[in-house]
Amino acid sequence: MSVYPDSFAFVQYHVFDESATEWGDSRFAFHGGEYTPTTVFDGIDRVIGSLPDSTQQYNAYRTKHFLPERAVTTDVTMELTATSVGGQAYNIVATVSVETGGASRTLLIYFVQVLDHWPTTRPYYRNGFKQAAPLHQITLAGGQFQTVAQAFTFDQESWDNQQNIKIIAWAQAPNPGYPAYVYQAAVRGWPLAPPPGDQDADGVPDALDDCPRKYNPDQHDSDGDGVGDACDNCPTVFNPDQTDTDEDTFGDACDNCPLLHSLDQADNDGDGVGNPCDACPDVPAPGGVDPFGRLLGCMDLDCDVDLTDFLLFQACMGGPAGSSPTACDPQYLGRADLTGDGDTDLADFAIFQLNYTGSLVSPPTYVGVANCTSCHATQHNNWLTTQHHSAFDTLVASGDQNNELCFPCHTVGYGTPSGFVSIASTPQLADVQCENCHGPGSNHVADPNGFPLEKHFESTSCGVCHQSCHGLCGADHHPQFEQWQESKHANALFDLYMSSDAADECLQCHATDYRLAPVGQKPGLWDVLCNVECVACHAPMGSANVGQLRLPPRLLCADCHTMQGVEPPDTPKQPQSEVLHSTGGWRLDGSPIATPYTEHWWGIPNECATCHVHKEPYGGPNQPVNSGHTFRDNKRACLPCHTEAAATNLVAGTHYEFSIRLAAIAPYFTPGNPSYIDPSHLPGYLLGAHMVAKFDYELVSADRSYGSHNPGYSRALLSETESFLGIPPWPTRPVVPGGREVRP
Repeated sequence: MSVYPDSFAFVQYHVFDESATEWGDSRFAFHGGEYTPTTVFDGIDRVIGSLPDSTQQYNAYRTKHFLPERAVTTDVTMELTATSVGGQAYNIVATVSVETGGASRTLLIYFVQVLDHWPTTRPYYRNGFKQAAPLHQITLAGGQFQTVAQAFTFDQESWDNQQNIKIIAWAQAPNPGYPAYVYQAAVRGWPLAPPPGDQDADGVPDALDDCPRKYNPDQHDSDGDGVGDACDNCPTVFNPDQTDTDEDTFGDACDNCPLLHSLDQADNDGDGVGNPCDACPDVPAPGGVDPFGRLLGCMDLDCDVDLTDFLLFQACMGGPAGSSPTACDPQYLGRADLTGDGDTDLADFAIFQLNYTGSLVSPPTYVGVANCTSCHATQHNNWLTTQHHSAFDTLVASGDQNNELCFPCHTVGYGTPSGFVSIASTPQLADVQCENCHGPGSNHVADPNGFPLEKHFESTSCGVCHQSCHGLCGADHHPQFEQWQESKHANALFDLYMSSDAADECLQCHATDYRLAPVGQKPGLWDVLCNVECVACHAPMGSANVGQLRLPPRLLCADCHTMQGVEPPDTPKQPQSEVLHSTGGWRLDGSPIATPYTEHWWGIPNECATCHVHKEPYGGPNQPVNSGHTFRDNKRACLPCHTEAAATNLVAGTHYEFSIRLAAIAPYFTPGNPSYIDPSHLPGYLLGAHMVAKFDYELVSADRSYGSHNPGYSRALLSETESFLGIPPWPTRPVVPGGREVRP
């Protein structure tokens, strides 16, 4: 994260490991954290989950969040100063102001101390949290400023690594929880209290210092470009402009991968092309590589130069005249001209020979969907019907076809070796294809059995793209992942484990990895890892149903939300489908109850999904995009049959009625309650009716809609129970507290 020294303050707090702290846990809770990793930008942009490829994950974070958020303007300024108060203690002062003409606002001022390159026991050890100060609250109008002071005493571990001590402060909106916008941040690194006019305390005045922000009393400038070695992003290469296109701290003049982040400048094969830019990062190329790291002479792009390549190359040999043999495949003609002089001759063959490797096991590289169709024709045909297939077309339509911020989610492997670079150079990797989910496919194409496809069931893989971007990707972007996290589906396993009767057979509806596993390979109760994830309902490769659903909407919900034919004396669970369809209940005489019906069933084709997956476009700041994936009912979905207000009143009245009726019945079936009816004390002729009465009550209770799914049928069920118990019938026109009458 250090690539933004002037505009990006980064604090890393740990949870669930040995470096966890009480403050870190509280911040995790503040931001509504449930998973790790969770990243929060500017206090408002929460990104949860990760891709299997950490390089692509970092690139997705960077392009979708760092760059656009850095361009957001703010009228709040903050500056940090420090003075030593003796020993290992310092007094830190933050001067916070709102620029003239800025908006008046109340701010919470946070101070924390971090230690860079700590904890060393973890691979992620940048700006690790050490301690936090109490909060300060201030209120400023435009043109005003205020100073806030805070004392810090550093622990011995920090004091032994003074050069890594940093104080980070930020001004945040005073919200009780996420989201809470961060208006400004400031960082004070070591030395905390430099002398005036010499901020790095190296004895050289800032006006004369060739690196005023880093301690460099020797003022070394190896390349003589006016930028001291301590600050120079290419200390041995003359580059006074310090251009760093990919902002990875290495200037373009010396960056072995100038277009993509390469923080360690790794170059495994020593060909001068850094690994992120190298399509074949582990294959040396003495004859050279093209700008994308592909070996010169490698015609079939599988990271070796072998007999297959020779036959393709030989077909394009045209001699000095530059004529192209008719046997030369046009797609290979340009790659056969290795010298770039317009023909394919012995000079090109010499380079081919230098790079000749023979057959090698290829590193996994992206090959594009065209290589998948011969074996997976059905999946390919399904994919052609999806929006994934036209993902890049949406960029063209919006004028964003050259916008790198969009590439991680609209192309294959952007930012990783052999991934999408541009539509001109890698058109075969445009759109969201098989390899977005299954990983680079070159080895699988060559040896399907030896290199099976990766499979990922976790919603975090989908969530990297299927999130709102908080308007950065357009007002109508899709927040499915964020909303899914708020749903019961996201905690299905936890809820199951908390149940006293959890069993393997419950996993069909509580665990995606069980649900999608082949028969005979189902994991057990304590082996599953996935809740009800996106792919439990959606077929990533497409389907004939709307939204790439695995079943039509009316059948998909009912596949799990059903009691599966349970009858008395068993206990009904998840009977939403039965209640909606007016089935499953019984009369006291043992005959089934099959009426009354509800228009919520026969009048609404998509049934459950109509109310519980109601989608709405952006309607302004007070009505953000709604993907419907919280699965909570939405009264606006009741149009055109009911207005939102009318639907709200109807539901309130129904809930009121059924909450009272269920509460009145419950004591009769609750052991230990004075009203409990013990079936062992009943005469034999009443046992059947008792079982039915109890079953009908449990059926309505387990439906959990308090009658809303099917008011008439639910009333019929409770009427049977109330008749058995001798409870008077519910009033024809119940009255809700406050005097409002409700129609039954």
